[in-house]
Amino acid sequence: MQTDNSAYVKEKQHALSHLWFILLITLVSFIIIRLTEKNLNPQFFLLKVLLSGVSFYAILHYLFVVKFLSIFIRLRKFLLILVDLVTLTVSIIILGSSGLFLLPLYILIVMESGVNLGFVYFYFSIICSSFSWLLLVYYSSYWQEHSDTVAIFAITTFLIPLVYLKQMMNMHQKHEELHETLVSSNYDANFDNLTGLANRKQYDSFMKSLLKERTFFALLFIDLNKFKMINDTHGHDVGDEVLIEISKRLKNSIDEEDMLARLGGDEFVIITKRKKVFLAKFLEKLENITIGTHEIGEISVLIELSIGISLFPDDSKSEIFLRKYADEAMYIAKKEPNKYHVFYEEIKSSEDSF
Repeated sequence: MQTDNSAYVKEKQHALSHLWFILLITLVSFIIIRLTEKNLNPQFFLLKVLLSGVSFYAILHYLFVVKFLSIFIRLRKFLLILVDLVTLTVSIIILGSSGLFLLPLYILIVMESGVNLGFVYFYFSIICSSFSWLLLVYYSSYWQEHSDTVAIFAITTFLIPLVYLKQMMNMHQKHEELHETLVSSNYDANFDNLTGLANRKQYDSFMKSLLKERTFFALLFIDLNKFKMINDTHGHDVGDEVLIEISKRLKNSIDEEDMLARLGGDEFVIITKRKKVFLAKFLEKLENITIGTHEIGEISVLIELSIGISLFPDDSKSEIFLRKYADEAMYIAKKEPNKYHVFYEEIKSSEDSF
């Protein structure tokens, strides 16, 4: 099972930002202790061990993400939030009055969880922060005396990210609506609404890029035989079902490198880069898959095709003439009994013989 590349990149970036965040807490804590403590004491040693262990964990996590991609990503995110909050809370308890300088980091952790990870992680970080504030008041005599300060930071930690996240959520919703509109508009502009195949615009774009490559390709113009009779006899709803069915059959006949488009009505086009020696086998496969009856309720409709083929650069190097020659060959095929495809070079050869 492969991991989506964009998700992996985002996960790697988050792991790196988490590593820098832990190192920041470590640096700030060491600076505060150096400025406030003249003598090294057991509490400083305990904090040093804690921060060193957490930093080591953050480094291992980053290396794990880089080496093994993003296994158990969701669980890992919850664990990271918990580790960050535990580290911050223990640091504040140990630092006592100097821990006041670390209290704003609660806002940073909660904000980052919501913005980078989502609302579920925002609520999780708020719940964990609530337990952290209770631990501060319960285990630290200093913070018991200053519980009002903890309460102010608790309210601030909840309200600031919540207001910001709601605005972000509204912006995200508007962005999603705009994105869906653009995707829908782009789809309508490039794909046929009935069959889902590429339309003339996409065919023109593909043809232009292909002509620049100057490599061999075959242009197949395809037209359904007696389609007007199907519409007149059974109605346009049945005609649409036939077009949908023929689209599926044509799609099953081609490879990923081939281009299939509906030009309009019952006209289709295939562009293939197959070598000339393999075209006969390809056409045989296409006809075998496509030609046959199609059942629509109690109605049985015979699907038959006429295919005209022109070759680049054998017949022409111009898109206009390639299209013209494939179209001419297709109409010749319509007139030939029991023959479903005609190469333009066959027409050219017969004209040269006269």
